Amino acid sequence: MKHFPFLLLLLLLPLTASAQKDNFWTDWNNYLDYRAAKRYAELDSNYVGRYPYRWDARVFYNTDGLHLSTSGTDSDVRLATGMANTVGIGLSFRGFGLNYSVALGKKMNFDFGFASYGKRLGFEYSLRVSSRLSGEVSWFGLPRQQAERGDLTLMASNLTVLYNFNPRFSYAAAMKQNAIQRKSAGSFLLAASWTGWDVLGAGPDILSKQTSLQTLLEVTNMLYLRYSIGAGYGYNLVLGQEHWLLHASVIPMWTFYDTTIRRVNGVAKYYHRPLGPFSITGTARAGIYYRWGTRWTIGLNGVINQMASSTSLRRSQEGYQRFDAQDWQARLSVGYRF
Repeated sequence: MKHFPFLLLLLLLPLTASAQKDNFWTDWNNYLDYRAAKRYAELDSNYVGRYPYRWDARVFYNTDGLHLSTSGTDSDVRLATGMANTVGIGLSFRGFGLNYSVALGKKMNFDFGFASYGKRLGFEYSLRVSSRLSGEVSWFGLPRQQAERGDLTLMASNLTVLYNFNPRFSYAAAMKQNAIQRKSAGSFLLAASWTGWDVLGAGPDILSKQTSLQTLLEVTNMLYLRYSIGAGYGYNLVLGQEHWLLHASVIPMWTFYDTTIRRVNGVAKYYHRPLGPFSITGTARAGIYYRWGTRWTIGLNGVINQMASSTSLRRSQEGYQRFDAQDWQARLSVGYRF
């Protein structure tokens, strides 16, 4: 949270420098203008249009939740955050956007995101930190115990790279509303993702309320890593003379690398899950947006990420391990371009 003003300053530097002539930022902005004009000249303007602005500012209201479940020879975890409400702000420059939101309350719960979507290629990174985990935990052969909110901290990171085959379909219009989808269009999508779910604990004292966060970070944590690739389909439906945009997309992915890393006093031990009967990841999105004029947009969108893997269908089989995780978010946003 304390680093957000610094990130915001980095994003604002081009604006403050644009008043100076014949300097690096002026040349860089001119180059980006040229690139943007060339890119949109290659698109079908009947389907995709551009806004005459470089900046986009947004305010958010989010509701989200997280769920994590593992079972196997070395761990048995059932944790969830419940519903959390956050408020946040976002700022984009030429389609490169940062957003930050924080929980309404005293618990540590915040989201940070960075994303950009081009004519065909896009990427998005998100980091969600939550101390609202509660449930049951058994690590390292310890008896099953109850974890209450504040005992554990979850850091969930995701990086996804997307490619759409149809340039008449604008992912940017749906995800960031920094382009205009003029007519309905759909496209097949390719995706590759990296996901890390890091649960911070404290070994045998995992449930001790006297354990500081610094100790949690130094003593023990369990990191679940997954690398996935897949393909899906997305569609933008345009209604009401381009004022309304409805988006839906589904991207199932196959997980080709799935492992757990246990760290104790800085020493890491890897538990790689071999590819069993299933090892999948999937992302589904839906959104509805309304724009008036060229400056204002209001939208409601949701996303669900589902991960599941198992080394076998039988729990009794030696070396059995299963991993299930899900996170979701619903967001109401209001944006202004300038």
